Amino acid sequence: MMRRRSLALVVAASASLMACGAATAPTTSGTPVTSTTTAPDGTTGYRALQTLLEGASPLRRFSLGTDRLGVWICHVPVGVTDPIYNPVDLRLDLEVRKVAALLSEHVSAYFTTLTHGAYVPEFVPEGEVTIAANETNRTCVDRAAERSAGDIDGLVVIADAEHAEDQHGGWGRTGERCKAAAACPARVSGRAAYVGASDFHPDWGDVPAVDLLEHEIGHTLGFPHSGGGDGYTSAIDVMSNSAAPRNVDPDRRDGPGTIAVNRLAAGWLPLTSVTVADGAGTFPLVPSDATEGPRVLVLPIDDARFLTVEALANTGFDAHLPRSGIVVHEIDQSPTACRSGADTPCLNEYRSQLPISG
Repeated sequence: MMRRRSLALVVAASASLMACGAATAPTTSGTPVTSTTTAPDGTTGYRALQTLLEGASPLRRFSLGTDRLGVWICHVPVGVTDPIYNPVDLRLDLEVRKVAALLSEHVSAYFTTLTHGAYVPEFVPEGEVTIAANETNRTCVDRAAERSAGDIDGLVVIADAEHAEDQHGGWGRTGERCKAAAACPARVSGRAAYVGASDFHPDWGDVPAVDLLEHEIGHTLGFPHSGGGDGYTSAIDVMSNSAAPRNVDPDRRDGPGTIAVNRLAAGWLPLTSVTVADGAGTFPLVPSDATEGPRVLVLPIDDARFLTVEALANTGFDAHLPRSGIVVHEIDQSPTACRSGADTPCLNEYRSQLPISG
């Protein structure tokens, strides 16, 4: 368990902040005022926050406790037509047991520390699959799912071929939702994280660059990208620029931490640490990766949108940040946020999480 940070900040919230999303400057002192806090029974009294929690509820079967992830190596033939792959002959000699052991040592430690033990992925070596030259990376995962054991919650599939420079490094999906009372193995749900071989190249040394896989596992838990534009511009969230720590320290292999709204959705941050503001005032915050105390302030906008305000300390997974401070995100679950054309809220990996400041 990580040591609780000594950093404590007080945020000044004004009516204009809730009305237009423009944050006032944080103060360094002040007297907390009355605010709406969430109840122990999981109710918040605020519709948008309830939508977030209810939408994420089916995925907490994976995000809380041990998550058994079956590891597969996908052999990609030379001459494959899928444009995601680099058109060269290089294929890495990846052994599924060795890869699973590396992931158990490094990725499990990352999530265990990040969540204070609330979420522990267990990487189980399952096997190898092969695709034909006219098949795609999706076939890698589908073939692994067909052969996966019935006690595996999700898949981690790693191709032995590197991706092309103009292609994304991987992807993750939650799979089909399963009924709460039923078993939900990966071979039924299709829940999976997939990456190419680039992050396992021997040039990385003894420890592969696991930040991308941490990012894709986040998608399997229902986490969306955060950041404007292409969604990979924020250095404060593993679900955005997962390589941000390595841009500062080349020896880093893990991603940064994740933002408070993801922690809340996954059940890693209790509702007792959430404050929903009911008016202007000052609100104390401890860092959102702490183990107790007020860790996130929610500023309502409407029934689908709200702002989250949290404190980040530039230590641990966030040691690459130039300084400690306050970050603000706009969380949008309105139907227009995911551009699906439907009139239902955008939940989990489809919601919008836009940095406002930080």
